[in-house]
Amino acid sequence: MPGKISIFSIFSSVGRNGANFFGDVSIVQQLINLKIPARLRPIDVDGLCGPATISAIERVQRHDLLMARPTGKVEPDDPTINFLMRGIMPDALGVDALGGQQIAWGAKVSAAFKVKLIEIAWNIDVDPNFLISAIAFETGETFSPSIKNRNGATGLIQFLPDTAVELGTSTADLAAMTAEDQMDYVEKYFNPYKNMLETIEDVYMAILWPAAIGKANSWVLFSKPSAQYDRNSGLDTDKDGSVTKEEAAAMVKAKLLKGRGAGYFG
Repeated sequence: MPGKISIFSIFSSVGRNGANFFGDVSIVQQLINLKIPARLRPIDVDGLCGPATISAIERVQRHDLLMARPTGKVEPDDPTINFLMRGIMPDALGVDALGGQQIAWGAKVSAAFKVKLIEIAWNIDVDPNFLISAIAFETGETFSPSIKNRNGATGLIQFLPDTAVELGTSTADLAAMTAEDQMDYVEKYFNPYKNMLETIEDVYMAILWPAAIGKANSWVLFSKPSAQYDRNSGLDTDKDGSVTKEEAAAMVKAKLLKGRGAGYFG
């Protein structure tokens, strides 16, 4: 399994005044229960950040991290989450190699599709949360292999007709596939970018504009006057005549956070 893909990742803050997305809170609650002494009562793993969860975070910060003023808040990649994750193995959370892993949007797709997506994410060294969120965006949250846009792009990552031919298929054939079978072509498409996609922005750039992979989020993809800008002007959120990498990926990032919510994470 690639080293940077972690089932314990949180993508937003958890705790006092945190974003407190259901999936992130659930992960922190499980990790705390694995870290606190057995004599203390475990907190409920309900995805809801109430007083008991905040108090437990403070207890970890005070007693294990020796913080004089605990914040009651956990941030991605901060000392608190790093301490909670240290030494924890997947089976400790009741997670098996594939199907048991909880990911964004996992509750909205079939078990077979989730297993296939996670397996392919591992193969191409991409966080499965990022990959499924990009697919959620590209398909309007339908995860349909036959969905089309007005330009004739089809399927899970909106394969263009020319791209389909390069991959040894056609958009008609892709549309006739199951979502699970079409994931083989998603893998084939992403293979050239293996080991290059560490952020959700770069995962989406592989689909939208591969030249931007590895660039800073401030990098400009499209600007006036150009046909590319005209086709993507809806991404220009500040209406300054240019579309940056960050602007282009903003809606995919929003899908990631939505997918971590109650009813979606699973």
